[in-house]
Amino acid sequence: MVAESIPARRPAISRAVRGARPRRRMPRVAALLGLLLAASSVMLPAGALGLTEAGANTAANTAGLATSLPAATDASEPSLTVAPAGLAPLRPGEDLTVSVTIANPTSAEIGLGTVDIYLAQRALTTRTALEDWLADAESTNRGDLLVSVPTTSAIPAGATVTLPVTVPAASVSLTALNNWGARGIAATLEAGSDLQVEGRGTFVWFLDDEITPVNLSVLMPITVPEGSAGLIPAIALESYTSAAGLLTRQLDGVINRPVAIAIDPMIIASIRILGSSAPASALDWLSRLDLASNDIFPLGYADADPALQSQAGAAAVLAPISFDPSIDPALFTTPTATPTDATEGTEQTDGTDAATAPPADGTTTDTVTPPTSADLLAWDYTRTDIAWPGTGTVARDDLDFFAASGLTTTVLSETNVNRSEIPTPNAVVALPSGTGLVTDDALSDALHTAAMATTDATWSAAMAEVASRLAVVSAEDPSTARTLVASFDRGWPESADRVGQTLEALSGLLWETPATLQAALGAPPAAGVDFDSGAEPDSRLGPVRSLLEREAQLTGFSSVLADPVTVTAPARLELLSLLSTSWADQSVSWQDQITTSLAASAETLQSVTVTTRGPVQVLGSKVPFPITLNNTFDQSVTVRVQVIPSNGRLIVGSDLDTTIDPNSAKAITIPVSAAIGNGDVTLRVTLFTPAGTALGESAPIAVNVRADWEGVGAAIFAGLVVAFFGFGIWRNIVRRRKERAEREADGTADSAELPDPGSDSPPTAPPYPLTVQPHG
Repeated sequence: MVAESIPARRPAISRAVRGARPRRRMPRVAALLGLLLAASSVMLPAGALGLTEAGANTAANTAGLATSLPAATDASEPSLTVAPAGLAPLRPGEDLTVSVTIANPTSAEIGLGTVDIYLAQRALTTRTALEDWLADAESTNRGDLLVSVPTTSAIPAGATVTLPVTVPAASVSLTALNNWGARGIAATLEAGSDLQVEGRGTFVWFLDDEITPVNLSVLMPITVPEGSAGLIPAIALESYTSAAGLLTRQLDGVINRPVAIAIDPMIIASIRILGSSAPASALDWLSRLDLASNDIFPLGYADADPALQSQAGAAAVLAPISFDPSIDPALFTTPTATPTDATEGTEQTDGTDAATAPPADGTTTDTVTPPTSADLLAWDYTRTDIAWPGTGTVARDDLDFFAASGLTTTVLSETNVNRSEIPTPNAVVALPSGTGLVTDDALSDALHTAAMATTDATWSAAMAEVASRLAVVSAEDPSTARTLVASFDRGWPESADRVGQTLEALSGLLWETPATLQAALGAPPAAGVDFDSGAEPDSRLGPVRSLLEREAQLTGFSSVLADPVTVTAPARLELLSLLSTSWADQSVSWQDQITTSLAASAETLQSVTVTTRGPVQVLGSKVPFPITLNNTFDQSVTVRVQVIPSNGRLIVGSDLDTTIDPNSAKAITIPVSAAIGNGDVTLRVTLFTPAGTALGESAPIAVNVRADWEGVGAAIFAGLVVAFFGFGIWRNIVRRRKERAEREADGTADSAELPDPGSDSPPTAPPYPLTVQPHG
C-alpha cells in the first residue's frame, strides 16, 4: 500500500508559464513534462529500470535537448508523468500499457522505490470532470490500485527516466458493461519514507458500438514574431522561409490538411514588394501557399488586434493606407524587345511575328510596371469577414465596431461567452452583432502543447489529453453531432516541429472527423450561449490611445507636403505593427518600441519651426517685419504663417503662404503698422498647414514699438530750418540798421533803403523782401 503521509508533488502551472494563452488552463500532464525537460542532462542506462528500447531512445533524446539548461538545485522537486503508450483506445480484453516518466532535477539521488498505477473509479463523463482529474494531482483519491512495479536502480541527480508499465486486462477490470469514454489513470513513485511524487493522465476506453464523431475544425494562424516596421525585411524573410525556417515549418504542418489558415497579409505584401530582389525561398513559399487546398482567411494586417483598436478609440478597423513610398520601381522592370522598321509586322521563318520576336540588332528597353497597393495585398481568400482578436478581450461594443468594418464573424475564446457545460454546444453562436466562432480553449491548449513537444513523452501525454477531451464530447450525447473549433496559438515558438504529426494523429481518432471552416460556420448555432463582455487592460489601452493621437497629428502635418502619403503610409504600417497580438506577452519591449516610435514622430511634427526670437525694435509706422522659418524635414513643405499681436500697438498684415526647401531655412517679411503710441508688443507666430492644421505651438516674439520717431524727427528738423533762416534774417536786419545809422551819422544817406544790388535803377518804392539762403 502506498504511504499517505507525504503529499503528492505535482506543481500547479502559473499563468506566467502558460505562454501565449494566459487565460486558458494548460494541460496538467504537459506541466509535469516541462519539469522533466529541465532535469534530463543525465540519463540512466537503458536497463537500469527495465526500460524498453523505445523508452531508452526517448530518454536519450531528452538528455540531448537538456544539456544547455541550468544545473539542478536543491529547491527543485522530482516530478512524474503518466500517459498511455499509444493513442489507440483500450478495448475489452486488452492490456493497458502506460509510460511513467520520472525526473529528478535535485542534487540528491533518488533511491530504490515502487511505482504504483491507479485507475479512476468513475468515468470522466464531462469536460469539468476531466479537468478536475488532471488538476487534482495532490488528492489522495487516486482510484483503484492496478499494479505496483518496483524500481531496480536508483535515479541519479539530474536524471530523467521512462518506465514502461503493463497492466493486465484482468487487473484493469473494464468490460463491455462499462460505457466507452475517457478514463483517468494515476501513477505514484514512493522511494523511502520521505519521498512520494504523483502524476495523472487519461486514456480512452472504447467499445465497438456505433458512435457519433465530433466534427472538429482547426484554425492555424501563420504569423511572424512581433516587429515595428510594418514590412518584413528581405533577410528575415529568407530566414523564415528557409528549409527549417519558421514560416516553412508552419506551412509544412498544415498545407493540404483539413486546417483553415489565418494568414497575416503583411507576409504576402512583404514578399511581393521586394520584386526581383525577393529571396527565392520566399517566392517558393508564396507559390506553395497559393496552391494549397486549405481554407484561407486574412488576419488584420500585421495581425493587429481589432479589439484593441476599438477600445482605444479608432474610428474603424485599421488597414494600410498605401505602400507606394516603399515600392522601388527599379525592382519591377521587364526587358522588352524593340522591333526595327524593317522587321516590324513581317512574318519570321519560324512562324512568329517580328513585332514579338527579338530585333536583329538585339536592342531592348525596360518597361517599369510597379505594383499597386491593391496588387500587393490581393489574395483569393475563402472568406474576408472574420475578425480574430486577442484571447478573452472582446467587449460588447467591439462587435458593432467589427461589423461596421465588414467583419461580421468573430473568433472568440471560451472566456468571452457563458454557455452550458452538458452537452457541449456547437462552436458557432449568434452574437448581438454578427456571428461568433468559439474555440475550445482546453482542447486548443492540448493541441498546442503537442505541436511544441520536444520529446515523444511530452507529445504522447498531450495527445492523450486531446483524445480524451474529444471522447468526452462524443460520449456525452451520442445521438447528436457536435462541431467544435480548436486553434493553434500565435507566437509560434522555434521548438514547434510536430504540427503535422499532431494533425495526423488527430485524424486517426475514431471519434473525431475533420471539418472545414465553412462547415463549422454552417453548423446550427448553439442555444443558451451568452456573450460575456471582456476588456483590454488599461496598461495596453493608454499607449494605444497615444499612438492613435500621434497618427492623427501626423495626418494633419502631412498636408504641408506635396505627397502626404510619404508620411501617413509608413506611419500607418508602423502603427499596425505595434498593435499586433504578438506584443501582448511582451509588455516591456512593447512599451520601449512605443516610446521610440513616439519620439521619432515628435521630430517629424517639430521639423518646421519659427527660429526668430526677440526682442525686436520696430521704429516707424509701417515696416516689413522679418521672420525666419526652418525646415529640417527631407522634403519641401508649404506652410501658412499667421502673426497675431498681443495688443493694438501693432497692426499685422494678412497671413502669408510660403514654401521652404528641404533641410533649409527661409526668411520672410510680414508688413506691420503702428497704431497707437509706443510700448511692448508680443507677436505670436503660428504655422498652419494649407488645410488649416496648426503646426505645433505658437512662437512668441517680443517687440519694442517706437512708432512716432518720424514726426518728432521732422519737427526737430523743421525747427532747425526755421531757426537757421530766422537767424539769417535777423542778422541781415541788424546789419542794415547798422549801415543806416552810419549813413545818417555821416549825413550822406536819406531814409530810403539801399537799392537791390541786382537792379539797374534805384528803387522808387519801398524795398522788396529779402530771400535768405540757409547757412550751412
